Amino acid sequence: MNVTREKAMYSWEVRHLAICYAFFLFLCFPLLCPATQNDDTVRLQDDSDWWSTNRNADSNGDVKAEQREFAESNFQILHINLGNTMFSRTAAKLGRAVAIERGDASTGRRQVCYMSPNNQDKVHLIFEQGEVEYALYLFSEGPDWEGADRCVATKAVSRNLATASGIHLGQTPAQVIAILGKPTQRRKNELVYSFLVKKKTRPEDINAAKQRDPQMGDKELEETCGCYNLGAGLVAKFKNSRLIYLAVSKVESY
Repeated sequence: MNVTREKAMYSWEVRHLAICYAFFLFLCFPLLCPATQNDDTVRLQDDSDWWSTNRNADSNGDVKAEQREFAESNFQILHINLGNTMFSRTAAKLGRAVAIERGDASTGRRQVCYMSPNNQDKVHLIFEQGEVEYALYLFSEGPDWEGADRCVATKAVSRNLATASGIHLGQTPAQVIAILGKPTQRRKNELVYSFLVKKKTRPEDINAAKQRDPQMGDKELEETCGCYNLGAGLVAKFKNSRLIYLAVSKVESY
């Protein structure tokens, strides 16, 4: 598999906003703290996880984010949503897996891996939390990597596994486009989507921020936390016109 463009998921704009305003995530979204699955964690000093979009700090600047919004169903698989509770939900649904930690700062990432029990047609499903974003990966081909032996086999992972929006391995580019619409950028054997929109903060998150900092006035609270940026990205890679790799990621930042 060609993995030279794995960072195309996010445009420079999306990741720049996410990193610059990480402080406001901490203040205004106190529930979005680093999620933990369990105490079984292994630290690896390598970047052999070729499928991860967080391996490198630099993004592909040739993908300019569109002012569009992904449907929430694109961020969900097996009824697990990308977000701060995804590791605990994954453990409850698929079983406890050893969490792999790699990198630091902007390349820091925490991953849990699940795979199909069929060795002849191996499918992997991986959840990942980066510095400010959450991601999932679904793929059926590619080289081995350090830590792959920690993946948990489960019948819930197979070629039939799909996002809530209906994207699954084996689809053609036309089928993926029918679900997601026109891609931000189309390359040989690859579709790239990069979206960025500003949204009104949910009332419950405003209330949580106010409880966290009671000294903050309503006007200051509205100016600081009233709206947030929702960045989303998706990379779909194909072989013989069939989907073999899917990466979906999202970030919420002020």
